[in-house]
Amino acid sequence: MNLRIHITLLLLVGGLCAAGDIDLRSETVRLMERAGMDKLLDAPLRIHCAADKPIAIVDEGIFAIQHTLLTPGVGAEPNVVLEHPEYLSPTADKLLVAVHGWLDKGQNGWPGLIAQAVFERTDPNEWLCASFEWRGGAVVVSSIMAAEYARDVAGPRLAGGIFAMGQDFSHIHLIGHSAGSWAIHSAARRLAERYPNATFHLTFLDAYVPSKWNPDELGVIFLDADRFKTHYWAEHYYTRDITWKVTEQNLKNAHNVDITATAPLYGDHEFPHRWYLATITGAYHRWDEIKASLVNTADGLAYGYPRSRAAGRDGWELNSTLPTDRPAVVIRK
Repeated sequence: MNLRIHITLLLLVGGLCAAGDIDLRSETVRLMERAGMDKLLDAPLRIHCAADKPIAIVDEGIFAIQHTLLTPGVGAEPNVVLEHPEYLSPTADKLLVAVHGWLDKGQNGWPGLIAQAVFERTDPNEWLCASFEWRGGAVVVSSIMAAEYARDVAGPRLAGGIFAMGQDFSHIHLIGHSAGSWAIHSAARRLAERYPNATFHLTFLDAYVPSKWNPDELGVIFLDADRFKTHYWAEHYYTRDITWKVTEQNLKNAHNVDITATAPLYGDHEFPHRWYLATITGAYHRWDEIKASLVNTADGLAYGYPRSRAAGRDGWELNSTLPTDRPAVVIRK
């Protein structure tokens, strides 16, 4: 759905539901059903599985319907459509999912590139690699609305899709950029309940925290403090750019790393996901950065993909020694 239609629906539904009247919402739903707009109300979460490429998870919901009209209490529970589940190896117990942010895309954007890069470097009988697209909640008029949808709808829907895969996961790695950080946060909270023995790895890339939100909430996925010590590790890679403090905060529950100085040209808000992809493949992919050398080490420690379980057990186990809730490590050329 293009941005113009999305904004029109948002204004229409928002106006009808501004008073918060339950009867008004119900009447709006009935009007949409009579107008043949059932697909918007029932928007599924589709999981496309294939034998020779990563999984593509697509949330077909939109902000105006799932968040505003139906409200997250209803809109966050997806109708999951699992396509070709026979391509999911029953022995795969580790999962990696890359999630975009505001005004971005999934399978055909950088999340798809990261999923593909890891897919090519791991055993499909051990790892499932996926991209997650939630454009209907991300292509909205403000970044705050995108963060709300990510936290309240997209994240729970992503968790629902992962449940539908039917795997018994022992390790889950979620990568989220900007507003997508709230999607991986809320997805992980649900997943932690279903998989109590799994280890969790959250990678925040220039995490966006709206000015009135509490940054200390981001990454709090367990009620049991002891599980944080043994079953959880998070990292936050950020740049100091025009987004200012809303994406530069040192997160309390993550190992913070400032990668601004590693940028070949300029460390913009999108640079962290380009940098992370380069730490997987060994080189940048954008035309104006492709000849630049990758810099991802500080004090002899490699950051980015080398810190993940997919890159090797030794690197992952070393993460437990790295401090959180501290000023950022600064990587320089």
